[in-house]
Amino acid sequence: MSDYTVDVRHSGALSFEVDNGRTSLTTEWGPEEGSWLATELFLAGLGACMLATMVDYAQTNGIDVSGADVRVTAQSATRPVRMGALTITYRLPNTLTQSQVDALVRAGNRCKVHNTIEHHPEIVVHTVSAQRA
Repeated sequence: MSDYTVDVRHSGALSFEVDNGRTSLTTEWGPEEGSWLATELFLAGLGACMLATMVDYAQTNGIDVSGADVRVTAQSATRPVRMGALTITYRLPNTLTQSQVDALVRAGNRCKVHNTIEHHPEIVVHTVSAQRA
């Protein structure tokens, strides 16, 4: 049994519907107005996980990080085609001590998505025959 599941369905041309059972969104192979690239969803998942883990730590430890945000950028690489470098930039309140900032960054680095990237998950691929209507 899986802990997390998303379904991705080809919905025409280079458009795909992504569904997690609670909501859905559209992603495109190429950059189209009003849609996300799959690589952007990956970066968003990493950033949201890191910031949520950081905020959870802050709330548990009485640190006010109201208005904090994170930007995740990627540099492309080739052979094989991939994102070769990721840069995480937090914008935190200027009222924090360096000790608090260091602790918050360590907390963010412990998020599940960050750990998954760092520890190279096993990827298992299966195929099944699609039912045609």
